[in-house]
Amino acid sequence: MPRTAASVAQEIPDVLIVGAGIMGTICAWELAGHGCKVTVLERSVPGAEASSAAAGILGAQAEAHAPGPMTELCLASRARYAKFAATLVKETRIDVGYRECGVLQVAFTRQTVSELTRKALWQKKRGLPSEPLTPRALAKYEPTLSPKLSGGLRFTADARVEPKALLRALHIAALQRGVIFRRGSFVRRVVVEGERARGVALDDGSILRAHNVVVAAGSWTSLIDGLGLPTGRVIPARGQIVELELPAPPLSHVVFGPGAYLVPRDDGRVLIGSTLEFVGYEREVTAGAVRDLLVQATAILPGLAQAALRATWSNFRPYTKDELPLIGRTEIARLFLATGHYRNGILLAPISAEIIRAAVLGERAPLAAAWLEAFRPERAV
Repeated sequence: MPRTAASVAQEIPDVLIVGAGIMGTICAWELAGHGCKVTVLERSVPGAEASSAAAGILGAQAEAHAPGPMTELCLASRARYAKFAATLVKETRIDVGYRECGVLQVAFTRQTVSELTRKALWQKKRGLPSEPLTPRALAKYEPTLSPKLSGGLRFTADARVEPKALLRALHIAALQRGVIFRRGSFVRRVVVEGERARGVALDDGSILRAHNVVVAAGSWTSLIDGLGLPTGRVIPARGQIVELELPAPPLSHVVFGPGAYLVPRDDGRVLIGSTLEFVGYEREVTAGAVRDLLVQATAILPGLAQAALRATWSNFRPYTKDELPLIGRTEIARLFLATGHYRNGILLAPISAEIIRAAVLGERAPLAAAWLEAFRPERAV
């Protein structure tokens, strides 16, 4: 007998995922690709929060501060991106904007350039590619940058992606793999019976049951009861972004400079970001933040003064005190977390999905256990 929509809706899924941003959607796509029946719950529109509003920098090296678990996680995920993006193109025919463009870190003083170079010495010892740049070399790579810059560093393996296109493609690919998305689902708590997660309770009192529960609720994670985490374990960190547009792309690289980063798009748009503000769930874009970003950006790339102002927005990054994500199984059986990725949600999506899939299915993890211990949800902070 064929399965009807009603019968499918009544089936208990193998995995129930809370959150349809990049993390929840890619976990659903990954699990469905390994034979799981997956339902994703979203309070609004899939990808409407931080995921679609991000800049899409894959700066595994440019944003790395020291060797350790976080760096290894970022590098492992970056290494998967080319294949991941190609798979989405194959499944959906959507260009997700993956570009191996490289990232530049630039500075206006020789002292700061020397500091950047010194801080990146550990990357050289780790065998990671980076190139110190004199002012002349910098101008050769990006002739439109300010001639007042004293040089910088070039991270050739870092890349960028278009988050909105990525989310659209990933959502479609997940649907094609049989994932069910339920909008307007406000999850209040995880239902735990006999020390095991059995599903979730919605705000209308109804209970949705599942064999496994994955919480990928981003900045709203701490609003869900029953996770066994301290209050405020994940909090929102607001970031504001400005979008400008020129007739043609002024840059080929992503550029990190004092007070701002610049992310080019193929159609001439340039994203300028980003602020860091702990203001709760206040979504406003503020005049002061826009002013500061524009001042810093035009100092780095003077030609932006002639650009059209196309858009401004803010988003909430899921922040943890130690700035490390919560990924993997919890002390509650069959409950898993994929949240707290802060500034690196887009970058860390592929590896995080593999970690969750391995944990749910009882397979070997894609990263060494010693590294994964740093991201254990119940770790002390």
